[in-house]
Amino acid sequence: MPELLDQIVIFLFLAITILLAVLTLPISSLIKQSERTLDATESLIRTLDKELGPTLNEVNLVLGSVQEIKAIAEQRITDVGTKVEDVTGNIAHVADQAKSHSSVWGAGLMAGWQAYLDGKPTPKSERAIEKQTTKPVSKSV
Repeated sequence: MPELLDQIVIFLFLAITILLAVLTLPISSLIKQSERTLDATESLIRTLDKELGPTLNEVNLVLGSVQEIKAIAEQRITDVGTKVEDVTGNIAHVADQAKSHSSVWGAGLMAGWQAYLDGKPTPKSERAIEKQTTKPVSKSV
């Protein structure tokens, strides 16, 4: 029996050796792939170390410029709003003046039209006109 047991152990040892040989092929390709991944990661880290500083400086410059443009735009918008308010006030003032002038013109035209329709002065106004044109004659002795 010890021979049979020795043969089983030898068979199992050979089977394990063959299985290990078969498994080493995929494991070796995984090891190679992991080495390439590690090299690429190290290269990325080196590139980031080199490029990140200058890139951040450029980003800070751009952000500063954007903030300046924003401040200028806000100031211009405020100025435009003020000017629009001034123009609105001026337009309202001119409209009020035009309204008052047109009402004066309208009253004058209506009075002229009424005088035209009446055609002649009223008797009271005739007497007033006569009193103004005739002066009393003074008697001198």
